[in-house]
Amino acid sequence: MRLFKTWQLPPAAGWMLLWFGLALALRLSFLVSKPLWMDEAATVIFTLGNSSYSAPLDQVVSLDQLLTPLQPRPEATVGSTIHYLMQEDNHPPAYFAIAHLWMNLFPTAQGVALPWATRALPALFGALAAPAVYLAGWLGFRSVLAGQIGAAFMVVSPFGVALSQEARHYSMATLMVALGLACFAVAGWSLRRPRPGEATPQPISLPLALLWVGINALAFATHYFTVLALLAQALVLVTLAIYQGRTQPQVLWQRSWRRLYGVMLGTLAACLVWLPVLLNFYGSSQSSNLAIDLSQPRVWLDPIAQTLVGLIFMVITPITNAQGVVGIAAVVLSVLVLLPVLLWMVAQLVRARHLVSQSDNGRFGLFLMGGFVLAAIALFFAITYSLGMDITRGHRYNFVFHPGVMVLVGGLLAVYWPETTAQPRSIQIPFTQQKISGRRSVQLFWIAGLASALFVVSNLAFAKYFAPAQLVRTIQAESTYPVLIGFPATIEEGKPTVIGHEMLSIGWEIHRHFNPNDPDSGWTVPPQFFLWTLPSNPTAPPEEKLAEILSTMPRPFDLWFVHIGSDLSANGCQQLSQTGSGGHPYSHYECTPL
Repeated sequence: MRLFKTWQLPPAAGWMLLWFGLALALRLSFLVSKPLWMDEAATVIFTLGNSSYSAPLDQVVSLDQLLTPLQPRPEATVGSTIHYLMQEDNHPPAYFAIAHLWMNLFPTAQGVALPWATRALPALFGALAAPAVYLAGWLGFRSVLAGQIGAAFMVVSPFGVALSQEARHYSMATLMVALGLACFAVAGWSLRRPRPGEATPQPISLPLALLWVGINALAFATHYFTVLALLAQALVLVTLAIYQGRTQPQVLWQRSWRRLYGVMLGTLAACLVWLPVLLNFYGSSQSSNLAIDLSQPRVWLDPIAQTLVGLIFMVITPITNAQGVVGIAAVVLSVLVLLPVLLWMVAQLVRARHLVSQSDNGRFGLFLMGGFVLAAIALFFAITYSLGMDITRGHRYNFVFHPGVMVLVGGLLAVYWPETTAQPRSIQIPFTQQKISGRRSVQLFWIAGLASALFVVSNLAFAKYFAPAQLVRTIQAESTYPVLIGFPATIEEGKPTVIGHEMLSIGWEIHRHFNPNDPDSGWTVPPQFFLWTLPSNPTAPPEEKLAEILSTMPRPFDLWFVHIGSDLSANGCQQLSQTGSGGHPYSHYECTPL
Protein backbone atom coordinates (compact mmCIF):
# COMPACT_ATOMS: atom_id res chain seq x y z
CA MET A 1 0.00 0.00 0.00
CA ARG A 2 1.54 3.27 -1.11
CA LEU A 3 -0.70 5.22 1.24
CA PHE A 4 1.46 4.80 4.34
CA LYS A 5 4.83 5.00 2.58
CA THR A 6 4.58 8.73 1.91
CA TRP A 7 6.96 10.79 4.03
CA GLN A 8 7.82 13.89 1.99
CA LEU A 9 5.66 16.88 2.88
CA PRO A 10 3.95 18.16 -0.28
CA PRO A 11 2.92 21.78 -0.78
CA ALA A 12 -0.07 21.45 1.53
CA ALA A 13 -0.05 25.01 2.85
CA GLY A 14 -3.03 25.92 0.68
CA TRP A 15 -5.07 23.06 2.05
CA MET A 16 -4.12 23.96 5.62
CA LEU A 17 -5.20 27.54 5.07
CA LEU A 18 -8.47 26.24 3.68
CA TRP A 19 -9.10 23.98 6.67
CA PHE A 20 -8.12 26.72 9.10
CA GLY A 21 -10.32 29.26 7.31
CA LEU A 22 -13.32 26.95 7.23
CA ALA A 23 -12.80 25.96 10.88
CA LEU A 24 -12.58 29.61 11.91
CA ALA A 25 -15.66 30.55 9.87
CA LEU A 26 -17.71 27.79 11.51
CA ARG A 27 -16.53 28.68 15.00
CA LEU A 28 -17.22 32.39 14.55
CA SER A 29 -20.71 31.79 13.15
CA PHE A 30 -23.51 33.01 15.45
CA LEU A 31 -20.85 33.38 18.11
CA VAL A 32 -22.85 35.49 20.55
CA SER A 33 -26.33 34.25 19.69
CA LYS A 34 -26.18 31.83 22.63
CA PRO A 35 -26.21 33.05 26.24
CA LEU A 36 -22.98 33.29 28.19
CA TRP A 37 -23.38 30.85 31.04
CA MET A 38 -21.92 31.09 34.52
CA ASP A 39 -18.59 29.32 33.86
CA GLU A 40 -17.96 31.73 30.99
CA ALA A 41 -18.75 34.64 33.32
CA ALA A 42 -16.21 33.28 35.83
CA THR A 43 -13.61 32.96 33.07
CA VAL A 44 -14.15 36.56 31.94
CA ILE A 45 -13.89 37.88 35.50
CA PHE A 46 -10.33 36.60 35.87
CA THR A 47 -9.44 37.29 32.25
CA LEU A 48 -10.06 40.98 32.96
CA GLY A 49 -7.87 40.85 36.05
CA ASN A 50 -10.84 41.24 38.40
CA SER A 51 -12.05 39.48 41.52
CA SER A 52 -15.45 37.83 41.82
CA TYR A 53 -15.68 39.61 45.18
CA SER A 54 -15.48 43.06 43.55
CA ALA A 55 -19.29 43.34 43.29
CA PRO A 56 -20.84 44.83 46.44
CA LEU A 57 -21.96 42.02 48.77
CA ASP A 58 -24.87 41.77 51.21
CA GLN A 59 -26.56 44.91 49.91
CA VAL A 60 -29.05 45.88 47.25
CA VAL A 61 -27.26 47.05 44.10
CA SER A 62 -28.07 48.20 40.58
CA LEU A 63 -27.30 46.25 37.42
CA ASP A 64 -24.14 48.28 36.77
CA GLN A 65 -22.88 47.61 40.29
CA LEU A 66 -23.63 43.90 39.97
CA LEU A 67 -21.60 43.68 36.76
CA THR A 68 -18.51 45.31 38.30
CA PRO A 69 -16.46 42.08 37.96
CA LEU A 70 -17.17 42.07 34.20
CA GLN A 71 -16.02 45.65 33.68
CA PRO A 72 -12.41 46.11 32.44
CA ARG A 73 -10.11 48.20 34.64
CA PRO A 74 -7.31 50.25 33.04
CA GLU A 75 -4.97 49.43 35.92
CA ALA A 76 -5.48 45.65 35.67
CA THR A 77 -2.50 43.63 34.42
CA VAL A 78 -1.62 40.03 33.67
CA GLY A 79 -0.34 39.93 37.24
CA SER A 80 -3.83 40.89 38.47
CA THR A 81 -5.31 38.07 36.40
CA ILE A 82 -2.96 35.47 37.87
CA HIS A 83 -3.33 36.83 41.41
CA TYR A 84 -7.12 36.65 41.57
CA LEU A 85 -7.26 33.38 39.64
CA MET A 86 -4.94 31.65 42.10
CA GLN A 87 -6.90 33.05 45.03
CA GLU A 88 -10.41 32.19 43.90
CA ASP A 89 -10.42 29.55 41.16
CA ASN A 90 -8.97 26.09 40.48
CA HIS A 91 -7.54 26.56 36.99
CA PRO A 92 -3.97 27.24 35.85
CA PRO A 93 -3.31 30.70 34.39
CA ALA A 94 -1.91 30.26 30.86
CA TYR A 95 -5.15 30.80 28.95
CA PHE A 96 -6.31 33.58 31.28
CA ALA A 97 -3.05 35.51 30.88
CA ILE A 98 -3.22 35.29 27.07
CA ALA A 99 -6.92 36.19 27.11
CA HIS A 100 -6.19 39.25 29.26
CA LEU A 101 -3.87 40.61 26.57
CA TRP A 102 -6.43 39.67 23.91
CA MET A 103 -9.26 41.53 25.64
CA ASN A 104 -7.14 44.69 25.75
CA LEU A 105 -7.44 44.83 21.95
CA PHE A 106 -11.22 45.29 22.00
CA PRO A 107 -13.62 47.99 23.20
CA THR A 108 -16.30 47.37 25.80
CA ALA A 109 -20.04 47.05 25.30
CA GLN A 110 -21.49 49.88 27.41
CA GLY A 111 -18.71 49.45 29.95
CA VAL A 112 -18.89 45.65 30.13
CA ALA A 113 -16.58 43.14 28.42
CA LEU A 114 -17.48 42.62 24.75
CA PRO A 115 -19.11 39.15 24.49
CA TRP A 116 -17.81 38.57 20.94
CA ALA A 117 -14.23 39.17 22.04
CA THR A 118 -14.52 36.78 24.98
CA ARG A 119 -15.48 33.92 22.66
CA ALA A 120 -13.40 34.83 19.61
CA LEU A 121 -10.08 33.78 21.19
CA PRO A 122 -11.29 30.22 21.97
CA ALA A 123 -12.69 30.08 18.42
CA LEU A 124 -9.25 30.99 17.08
CA PHE A 125 -7.55 28.30 19.19
CA GLY A 126 -10.17 25.78 18.05
CA ALA A 127 -9.53 26.64 14.41
CA LEU A 128 -5.77 26.26 14.88
CA ALA A 129 -6.36 22.75 16.19
CA ALA A 130 -7.26 21.61 12.64
CA PRO A 131 -3.75 22.22 11.21
CA ALA A 132 -2.31 20.74 14.42
CA VAL A 133 -4.32 17.54 13.84
CA TYR A 134 -2.97 17.50 10.28
CA LEU A 135 0.58 17.52 11.65
CA ALA A 136 -0.21 14.75 14.14
CA GLY A 137 -1.89 12.63 11.46
CA TRP A 138 0.85 13.14 8.88
CA LEU A 139 3.61 12.41 11.40
CA GLY A 140 1.73 9.61 13.16
CA PHE A 141 0.79 7.61 10.07
CA ARG A 142 3.51 9.05 7.81
CA SER A 143 0.72 9.84 5.42
CA VAL A 144 -0.21 13.28 4.13
CA LEU A 145 -3.61 11.91 3.20
CA ALA A 146 -4.26 10.68 6.74
CA GLY A 147 -3.35 14.13 8.06
CA GLN A 148 -5.59 15.89 5.55
CA ILE A 149 -8.64 13.75 6.33
CA GLY A 150 -8.06 14.04 10.07
CA ALA A 151 -7.86 17.84 9.75
CA ALA A 152 -11.01 17.90 7.63
CA PHE A 153 -12.97 16.01 10.28
CA MET A 154 -11.52 18.21 13.02
CA VAL A 155 -12.90 21.23 11.16
CA VAL A 156 -16.48 19.95 11.37
CA SER A 157 -16.29 18.05 14.66
CA PRO A 158 -19.47 19.11 16.49
CA PHE A 159 -17.77 18.60 19.85
CA GLY A 160 -14.82 20.71 18.75
CA VAL A 161 -17.09 23.47 17.45
CA ALA A 162 -19.08 23.49 20.70
CA LEU A 163 -15.95 23.81 22.86
CA SER A 164 -14.57 26.54 20.61
CA GLN A 165 -17.70 28.69 20.95
CA GLU A 166 -17.38 29.06 24.70
CA ALA A 167 -15.32 31.68 26.51
CA ARG A 168 -13.37 28.89 28.20
CA HIS A 169 -9.89 27.44 28.01
CA TYR A 170 -10.77 24.00 26.60
CA SER A 171 -10.04 24.85 22.97
CA MET A 172 -6.54 26.04 23.87
CA ALA A 173 -6.02 22.81 25.81
CA THR A 174 -7.21 20.87 22.75
CA LEU A 175 -4.67 22.69 20.59
CA MET A 176 -1.88 21.91 23.04
CA VAL A 177 -2.83 18.21 23.11
CA ALA A 178 -2.83 18.09 19.29
CA LEU A 179 0.60 19.73 19.09
CA GLY A 180 1.88 17.37 21.75
CA LEU A 181 0.59 14.42 19.72
CA ALA A 182 2.62 15.62 16.73
CA CYS A 183 5.79 15.57 18.86
CA PHE A 184 4.77 12.23 20.33
CA ALA A 185 4.41 10.81 16.83
CA VAL A 186 7.93 11.88 15.87
CA ALA A 187 9.28 10.38 19.09
CA GLY A 188 7.42 7.13 18.55
CA TRP A 189 8.80 6.70 15.04
CA SER A 190 12.32 7.44 16.28
CA LEU A 191 12.02 4.37 18.54
CA ARG A 192 10.64 1.99 15.93
CA ARG A 193 12.89 -0.88 14.92
CA PRO A 194 13.88 -0.51 11.27
CA ARG A 195 12.69 -3.13 8.82
CA PRO A 196 15.22 -4.87 6.53
CA GLY A 197 16.50 -2.35 4.04
CA GLU A 198 15.34 0.67 6.10
CA ALA A 199 17.71 3.21 7.60
CA THR A 200 18.02 3.33 11.38
CA PRO A 201 15.68 6.04 12.75
CA GLN A 202 17.40 9.08 14.20
CA PRO A 203 16.68 10.25 17.78
CA ILE A 204 14.45 13.27 18.10
CA SER A 205 16.53 16.42 17.80
CA LEU A 206 17.35 18.52 20.83
CA PRO A 207 15.29 21.50 19.55
CA LEU A 208 12.28 19.22 19.06
CA ALA A 209 12.77 17.71 22.52
CA LEU A 210 12.83 21.19 24.07
CA LEU A 211 9.80 22.21 22.01
CA TRP A 212 7.92 19.13 23.20
CA VAL A 213 8.72 19.89 26.83
CA GLY A 214 7.56 23.47 26.27
CA ILE A 215 4.29 22.33 24.69
CA ASN A 216 3.66 19.90 27.55
CA ALA A 217 4.42 22.60 30.12
CA LEU A 218 2.08 25.07 28.42
CA ALA A 219 -0.59 22.36 28.13
CA PHE A 220 -0.46 21.65 31.86
CA ALA A 221 -0.50 25.39 32.58
CA THR A 222 -3.68 25.59 30.47
CA HIS A 223 -5.63 22.74 32.07
CA TYR A 224 -4.48 20.26 34.69
CA PHE A 225 -6.32 17.39 33.00
CA THR A 226 -3.89 17.54 30.08
CA VAL A 227 -1.72 15.41 32.34
CA LEU A 228 -4.00 12.54 31.30
CA ALA A 229 -2.91 13.04 27.69
CA LEU A 230 0.71 13.00 28.82
CA LEU A 231 0.13 9.81 30.82
CA ALA A 232 -1.63 8.18 27.87
CA GLN A 233 1.38 8.93 25.68
CA ALA A 234 3.66 7.56 28.38
CA LEU A 235 1.65 4.33 28.57
CA VAL A 236 2.04 3.79 24.84
CA LEU A 237 5.78 4.37 25.07
CA VAL A 238 6.07 2.07 28.10
CA THR A 239 4.28 -0.63 26.11
CA LEU A 240 6.77 -0.13 23.30
CA ALA A 241 9.66 -0.26 25.78
CA ILE A 242 8.40 -3.54 27.25
CA TYR A 243 8.05 -5.03 23.78
CA GLN A 244 11.54 -4.03 22.73
CA GLY A 245 13.17 -4.71 26.09
CA ARG A 246 12.03 -8.31 26.27
CA THR A 247 14.43 -9.35 23.52
CA GLN A 248 16.98 -6.54 23.52
CA PRO A 249 17.19 -4.80 26.93
CA GLN A 250 20.21 -2.77 25.80
CA VAL A 251 17.99 -0.97 23.29
CA LEU A 252 16.41 0.98 26.14
CA TRP A 253 19.75 2.71 26.81
CA GLN A 254 20.35 3.81 23.26
CA ARG A 255 20.39 7.49 22.37
CA SER A 256 16.80 7.54 21.10
CA TRP A 257 15.45 6.32 24.41
CA ARG A 258 17.81 8.50 26.48
CA ARG A 259 16.62 11.60 24.65
CA LEU A 260 13.05 10.57 25.45
CA TYR A 261 13.88 10.11 29.15
CA GLY A 262 15.06 13.71 29.15
CA VAL A 263 11.73 14.86 27.71
CA MET A 264 9.89 12.90 30.40
CA LEU A 265 11.97 14.40 33.21
CA GLY A 266 11.56 17.92 31.82
CA THR A 267 7.81 17.45 31.53
CA LEU A 268 7.61 16.01 35.05
CA ALA A 269 9.50 19.00 36.45
CA ALA A 270 7.19 21.42 34.61
CA CYS A 271 4.14 19.72 36.10
CA LEU A 272 5.49 19.41 39.65
CA VAL A 273 5.82 23.19 39.80
CA TRP A 274 2.03 23.30 40.18
CA LEU A 275 1.83 20.71 42.96
CA PRO A 276 1.38 23.23 45.83
CA VAL A 277 -1.45 24.90 43.90
CA LEU A 278 -3.15 21.57 43.24
CA LEU A 279 -2.94 20.57 46.91
CA ASN A 280 -4.62 23.84 47.85
CA PHE A 281 -7.60 22.99 45.63
CA TYR A 282 -7.99 19.42 46.86
CA GLY A 283 -11.30 18.97 48.64
CA SER A 284 -12.78 22.31 47.59
CA SER A 285 -16.31 22.49 46.23
CA GLN A 286 -14.86 23.26 42.81
CA SER A 287 -13.12 19.87 42.73
CA SER A 288 -15.88 17.81 44.36
CA ASN A 289 -18.81 18.41 41.99
CA LEU A 290 -17.90 15.28 40.03
CA ALA A 291 -18.36 12.92 42.98
CA ILE A 292 -20.60 9.88 42.36
CA ASP A 293 -22.03 7.17 44.59
CA LEU A 294 -20.69 3.87 43.27
CA SER A 295 -22.93 1.93 45.63
CA GLN A 296 -25.70 2.38 43.06
CA PRO A 297 -25.41 -0.26 40.27
CA ARG A 298 -26.71 2.07 37.57
CA VAL A 299 -23.98 4.57 38.34
CA TRP A 300 -21.40 2.06 37.13
CA LEU A 301 -22.95 2.12 33.66
CA ASP A 302 -23.21 5.90 33.31
CA PRO A 303 -19.50 6.59 32.57
CA ILE A 304 -19.46 3.91 29.87
CA ALA A 305 -22.57 5.32 28.19
CA GLN A 306 -21.31 8.89 28.52
CA THR A 307 -17.98 7.96 26.95
CA LEU A 308 -19.66 6.28 23.99
CA VAL A 309 -21.94 9.28 23.47
CA GLY A 310 -18.93 11.58 23.76
CA LEU A 311 -17.08 9.65 21.05
CA ILE A 312 -20.12 9.84 18.77
CA PHE A 313 -20.50 13.59 19.34
CA MET A 314 -16.92 14.09 18.18
CA VAL A 315 -17.95 13.15 14.64
CA ILE A 316 -21.71 13.51 14.35
CA THR A 317 -24.78 14.72 16.23
CA PRO A 318 -28.46 15.04 15.36
CA ILE A 319 -30.66 17.95 16.36
CA THR A 320 -31.15 17.71 20.12
CA ASN A 321 -32.60 21.10 21.01
CA ALA A 322 -36.00 21.85 19.49
CA GLN A 323 -39.49 22.66 20.69
CA GLY A 324 -42.99 22.27 19.34
CA VAL A 325 -44.31 19.86 16.74
CA VAL A 326 -42.00 21.15 14.02
CA GLY A 327 -39.01 20.94 16.34
CA ILE A 328 -39.75 17.37 17.38
CA ALA A 329 -40.23 16.41 13.74
CA ALA A 330 -36.82 17.93 12.95
CA VAL A 331 -35.22 15.92 15.75
CA VAL A 332 -36.77 12.68 14.53
CA LEU A 333 -35.83 13.39 10.92
CA SER A 334 -32.21 14.21 11.81
CA VAL A 335 -31.91 10.99 13.82
CA LEU A 336 -33.42 8.91 11.00
CA VAL A 337 -30.96 10.42 8.51
CA LEU A 338 -27.79 10.51 10.61
CA LEU A 339 -28.11 7.27 12.57
CA PRO A 340 -27.62 5.05 9.48
CA VAL A 341 -24.69 7.24 8.44
CA LEU A 342 -23.15 6.81 11.89
CA LEU A 343 -23.58 3.02 11.88
CA TRP A 344 -22.17 2.86 8.37
CA MET A 345 -19.20 4.98 9.39
CA VAL A 346 -18.47 2.79 12.42
CA ALA A 347 -18.59 -0.31 10.22
CA GLN A 348 -16.16 1.22 7.74
CA LEU A 349 -13.79 2.32 10.52
CA VAL A 350 -13.74 -1.23 11.89
CA ARG A 351 -13.09 -2.62 8.41
CA ALA A 352 -10.40 -0.02 7.78
CA ARG A 353 -8.38 -1.23 10.77
CA HIS A 354 -7.62 -4.48 8.94
CA LEU A 355 -6.75 -2.65 5.72
CA VAL A 356 -4.46 -0.17 7.45
CA SER A 357 -2.69 -2.96 9.33
CA GLN A 358 -1.58 -4.53 6.07
CA SER A 359 1.31 -2.03 5.87
CA ASP A 360 4.09 -1.65 8.43
CA ASN A 361 3.66 2.13 8.56
CA GLY A 362 -0.09 1.89 8.96
CA ARG A 363 0.21 -0.73 11.69
CA PHE A 364 2.68 1.35 13.69
CA GLY A 365 0.55 4.48 13.24
CA LEU A 366 -2.43 2.55 14.65
CA PHE A 367 -0.29 1.46 17.59
CA LEU A 368 0.69 5.05 18.38
CA MET A 369 -2.60 6.87 17.86
CA GLY A 370 -5.01 4.03 18.63
CA GLY A 371 -2.97 3.21 21.70
CA PHE A 372 -3.10 6.82 22.83
CA VAL A 373 -6.90 7.00 22.54
CA LEU A 374 -7.43 3.67 24.31
CA ALA A 375 -4.96 4.58 27.07
CA ALA A 376 -6.64 7.95 27.64
CA ILE A 377 -10.10 6.39 27.89
CA ALA A 378 -8.73 3.74 30.26
CA LEU A 379 -7.33 6.50 32.48
CA PHE A 380 -10.73 8.21 32.51
CA PHE A 381 -12.35 5.00 33.71
CA ALA A 382 -9.60 4.38 36.26
CA ILE A 383 -10.14 7.81 37.83
CA THR A 384 -13.92 7.52 37.69
CA TYR A 385 -14.17 4.09 39.29
CA SER A 386 -11.23 4.28 41.72
CA LEU A 387 -11.75 7.81 43.04
CA GLY A 388 -15.52 8.05 42.61
CA MET A 389 -15.15 11.17 40.42
CA ASP A 390 -17.02 10.91 37.14
CA ILE A 391 -14.84 12.92 34.75
CA THR A 392 -16.82 11.54 31.79
CA ARG A 393 -19.81 13.65 32.83
CA GLY A 394 -20.63 16.58 30.58
CA HIS A 395 -18.03 15.53 27.95
CA ARG A 396 -15.96 18.69 28.39
CA TYR A 397 -12.90 16.80 29.63
CA ASN A 398 -12.91 14.71 26.46
CA PHE A 399 -10.59 17.35 25.02
CA VAL A 400 -7.88 15.07 26.42
CA PHE A 401 -8.32 12.51 23.64
CA HIS A 402 -10.43 14.44 21.11
CA PRO A 403 -7.45 15.29 18.83
CA GLY A 404 -6.31 11.66 19.01
CA VAL A 405 -9.73 10.46 17.86
CA MET A 406 -9.64 12.85 14.89
CA VAL A 407 -6.13 11.69 13.94
CA LEU A 408 -7.27 8.08 14.20
CA VAL A 409 -10.36 8.73 12.06
CA GLY A 410 -8.12 10.34 9.44
CA GLY A 411 -5.69 7.44 9.45
CA LEU A 412 -8.44 4.85 9.09
CA LEU A 413 -10.58 6.59 6.47
CA ALA A 414 -7.52 7.40 4.37
CA VAL A 415 -7.51 3.84 3.03
CA TYR A 416 -10.80 4.52 1.22
CA TRP A 417 -9.63 7.64 -0.59
CA PRO A 418 -7.20 6.56 -3.34
CA GLU A 419 -8.88 5.68 -6.63
CA THR A 420 -6.52 2.84 -7.62
CA THR A 421 -6.99 -0.83 -8.39
CA ALA A 422 -4.97 -1.69 -5.30
CA GLN A 423 -7.55 -0.05 -3.05
CA PRO A 424 -11.18 -1.00 -2.38
CA ARG A 425 -12.94 1.19 -4.95
CA SER A 426 -16.51 0.65 -3.84
CA ILE A 427 -18.48 0.16 -0.65
CA GLN A 428 -21.96 -1.22 -0.45
CA ILE A 429 -24.59 1.14 0.90
CA PRO A 430 -26.34 -0.46 3.91
CA PHE A 431 -29.75 -2.04 3.27
CA THR A 432 -29.36 -1.64 -0.51
CA GLN A 433 -27.66 -3.38 -3.40
CA GLN A 434 -26.03 -0.15 -4.55
CA LYS A 435 -22.36 0.68 -4.13
CA ILE A 436 -20.41 3.92 -4.02
CA SER A 437 -16.70 4.55 -4.14
CA GLY A 438 -14.71 4.65 -0.93
CA ARG A 439 -13.86 8.27 -1.63
CA ARG A 440 -17.56 9.17 -1.92
CA SER A 441 -18.27 7.45 1.39
CA VAL A 442 -15.60 9.55 3.14
CA GLN A 443 -17.08 12.67 1.59
CA LEU A 444 -20.53 11.63 2.79
CA PHE A 445 -19.25 11.13 6.35
CA TRP A 446 -17.66 14.59 6.23
CA ILE A 447 -20.89 16.19 4.97
CA ALA A 448 -22.74 14.57 7.87
CA GLY A 449 -20.15 16.12 10.19
CA LEU A 450 -20.62 19.50 8.54
CA ALA A 451 -24.38 19.28 9.04
CA SER A 452 -23.75 18.42 12.69
CA ALA A 453 -21.44 21.41 13.09
CA LEU A 454 -24.12 23.66 11.61
CA PHE A 455 -26.60 22.24 14.14
CA VAL A 456 -24.20 23.27 16.90
CA VAL A 457 -23.62 26.84 15.73
CA SER A 458 -27.39 27.23 15.26
CA ASN A 459 -27.97 26.12 18.86
CA LEU A 460 -29.89 23.05 17.65
CA ALA A 461 -27.35 20.72 19.28
CA PHE A 462 -25.07 21.06 22.31
CA ALA A 463 -27.48 23.71 23.56
CA LYS A 464 -26.58 25.58 26.72
CA TYR A 465 -28.17 24.07 29.81
CA PHE A 466 -28.69 27.54 31.27
CA ALA A 467 -30.99 29.97 29.46
CA PRO A 468 -31.07 33.15 31.58
CA ALA A 469 -33.20 34.96 29.00
CA GLN A 470 -36.00 32.50 29.74
CA LEU A 471 -35.73 33.26 33.46
CA VAL A 472 -35.79 37.00 32.80
CA ARG A 473 -38.94 36.68 30.70
CA THR A 474 -40.56 34.67 33.49
CA ILE A 475 -39.63 37.35 36.02
CA GLN A 476 -41.05 40.10 33.85
CA ALA A 477 -44.26 38.19 33.13
CA GLU A 478 -45.03 37.21 36.73
CA SER A 479 -43.93 40.29 38.67
CA THR A 480 -46.43 42.88 39.87
CA TYR A 481 -44.09 45.21 41.76
CA PRO A 482 -40.48 46.35 41.39
CA VAL A 483 -38.14 43.37 41.11
CA LEU A 484 -35.36 42.31 43.47
CA ILE A 485 -33.26 39.31 42.39
CA GLY A 486 -31.20 37.56 45.05
CA PHE A 487 -28.57 34.86 44.97
CA PRO A 488 -26.76 32.98 47.75
CA ALA A 489 -22.95 33.16 47.60
CA THR A 490 -21.41 30.28 49.55
CA ILE A 491 -17.85 30.97 50.69
CA GLU A 492 -15.54 28.13 51.68
CA GLU A 493 -13.12 29.39 54.30
CA GLY A 494 -9.53 28.57 53.39
CA LYS A 495 -10.44 27.25 49.93
CA PRO A 496 -10.58 29.02 46.55
CA THR A 497 -14.16 30.10 45.90
CA VAL A 498 -15.72 31.94 42.97
CA ILE A 499 -18.90 33.68 44.08
CA GLY A 500 -21.90 35.02 42.23
CA HIS A 501 -20.95 33.92 38.72
CA GLU A 502 -24.39 32.45 38.05
CA MET A 503 -25.99 35.73 39.10
CA LEU A 504 -23.49 37.58 36.90
CA SER A 505 -24.50 35.49 33.89
CA ILE A 506 -28.14 36.47 34.52
CA GLY A 507 -27.18 40.11 34.92
CA TRP A 508 -25.06 39.96 31.77
CA GLU A 509 -28.04 38.62 29.81
CA ILE A 510 -30.20 41.46 31.16
CA HIS A 511 -27.50 43.96 30.17
CA ARG A 512 -27.32 42.53 26.63
CA HIS A 513 -30.96 41.91 25.78
CA PHE A 514 -33.15 43.41 28.53
CA ASN A 515 -31.20 46.55 29.39
CA PRO A 516 -33.38 48.81 31.58
CA ASN A 517 -32.04 51.84 29.66
CA ASP A 518 -33.84 50.54 26.57
CA PRO A 519 -37.51 51.68 26.44
CA ASP A 520 -38.45 48.29 24.95
CA SER A 521 -36.64 46.23 27.62
CA GLY A 522 -39.87 45.17 29.33
CA TRP A 523 -39.03 46.73 32.72
CA THR A 524 -41.27 49.35 34.27
CA VAL A 525 -38.70 49.86 37.04
CA PRO A 526 -35.05 48.74 36.66
CA PRO A 527 -34.47 45.48 38.57
CA GLN A 528 -32.17 45.41 41.55
CA PHE A 529 -29.97 42.65 42.89
CA PHE A 530 -28.12 41.34 45.91
CA LEU A 531 -25.56 38.66 46.68
CA TRP A 532 -26.18 37.07 50.08
CA THR A 533 -22.89 35.67 51.40
CA LEU A 534 -22.97 32.38 53.29
CA PRO A 535 -19.53 31.80 54.86
CA SER A 536 -18.73 28.25 55.97
CA ASN A 537 -17.85 29.68 59.41
CA PRO A 538 -20.17 32.66 59.88
CA THR A 539 -19.56 35.10 62.71
CA ALA A 540 -23.26 35.99 62.81
CA PRO A 541 -26.43 34.17 61.69
CA PRO A 542 -26.80 34.68 57.92
CA GLU A 543 -30.56 35.10 58.36
CA GLU A 544 -29.98 38.34 60.27
CA LYS A 545 -27.94 39.66 57.37
CA LEU A 546 -30.69 38.66 54.92
CA ALA A 547 -33.32 40.43 56.97
CA GLU A 548 -31.17 43.56 56.96
CA ILE A 549 -30.78 43.40 53.17
CA LEU A 550 -34.53 43.02 52.61
CA SER A 551 -35.33 45.84 55.02
CA THR A 552 -33.54 48.36 52.78
CA MET A 553 -35.87 47.72 49.83
CA PRO A 554 -39.02 49.91 49.55
CA ARG A 555 -42.15 47.76 49.74
CA PRO A 556 -44.05 46.22 48.10
CA PHE A 557 -41.64 44.36 45.78
CA ASP A 558 -41.27 40.99 44.05
CA LEU A 559 -38.36 38.92 45.36
CA TRP A 560 -36.88 36.30 43.05
CA PHE A 561 -34.44 34.17 45.03
CA VAL A 562 -32.32 31.87 42.89
CA HIS A 563 -31.45 28.53 44.57
CA ILE A 564 -33.32 29.47 47.76
CA GLY A 565 -36.69 28.18 48.89
CA SER A 566 -36.73 29.20 52.57
CA ASP A 567 -39.71 30.45 54.54
CA LEU A 568 -39.33 34.22 54.61
CA SER A 569 -42.70 35.04 56.17
CA ALA A 570 -40.92 36.55 59.18
CA ASN A 571 -39.46 39.09 56.76
CA GLY A 572 -42.88 39.94 55.32
CA CYS A 573 -42.35 37.89 52.15
CA GLN A 574 -44.98 35.36 51.07
CA GLN A 575 -43.84 32.58 48.75
CA LEU A 576 -45.87 32.48 45.54
CA SER A 577 -44.05 29.72 43.68
CA GLN A 578 -40.98 27.51 43.82
CA THR A 579 -39.85 26.11 40.49
CA GLY A 580 -37.24 26.81 37.82
CA SER A 581 -36.82 28.52 34.49
CA GLY A 582 -33.99 28.32 31.97
CA GLY A 583 -32.09 25.89 34.19
CA HIS A 584 -32.17 28.27 37.17
CA PRO A 585 -34.17 27.03 40.21
CA TYR A 586 -35.86 29.87 42.08
CA SER A 587 -38.49 30.88 44.59
CA HIS A 588 -40.81 33.80 43.91
CA TYR A 589 -41.92 35.89 46.90
CA GLU A 590 -44.18 38.90 47.24
CA CYS A 591 -42.84 41.20 49.96
CA THR A 592 -45.35 43.60 51.45
CA PRO A 593 -45.09 46.17 54.27
CA LEU A 594 -44.57 44.56 57.68
